[in-house]
Formats: sequence, structure tokens, C-alpha cells
Amino acid sequence: MMNNIITWFELPVNDFDRARKFYENVLEISLTQMENEGFKSLAFPFDGSNVSGSLVQNLGNGQNNSIMLYFNAGQKLSPALERVKVNNGKIIMETMRIKSGVIAQVLDSEGNKIALFALEA
Repeated sequence: MMNNIITWFELPVNDFDRARKFYENVLEISLTQMENEGFKSLAFPFDGSNVSGSLVQNLGNGQNNSIMLYFNAGQKLSPALERVKVNNGKIIMETMRIKSGVIAQVLDSEGNKIALFALEA
């Protein structure tokens, strides 16, 4: 039986150190460095049952504008949005209430458009 439609994601980045700092600080998590046959990535927390993903070296030239990834920012969104600002990110859509909580869209330190979700503003 399939619990989640999405099981893994990869987000392209240009600078691993800068991207690691952004995601670890904004989401208050630790990323795990992985390497397989010379391919390096930074994996988000994964316990075998949760949806997760990794930051991978950007092989193209641009930023991610087509796929919207929603990251769990915890109980309150406003602290995460403050961390976005101090970690070289940019808020591009202010907090918006949805049925299950609140969301906002931001550009990460690499220029990728992502969204943050929390239960409260």
C-alpha cells in the first residue's frame, strides 16, 4: 500500500555550503552528506518511513521555477520566515492562510522557489 505519492525529491543547488546553511538554519534540521560514485548530495532527514529528499549539484544553468516543494516549518511560520531573510533567502509570497494552516513562498539561497508550511502564522 502506498502512503505517499511523493517519496523523494531532489533540489538542484549551485553552492553546497551556502545551500546547507540555508536549509539547516531555516528548517532547524541537519543534512547528511552523501556520495555515490562521485555524485555528491545533501540528504534531508529520513527514517525509512517519511518523505524526504536531497540537495544535488545543479547540472543545468537556471533555478527551479516549475516544481513547488512544500517544507514543514513547524508550528509557527513567522520564525522560519525570519530565518529565510538572514540566510540569503527572499520572501516572494507573504503568509497566506489555507484550510490546514499557513503557507508562504520563498527563494532559497540558490534562487530556487520553494514553499513553507506551518499550522500557525
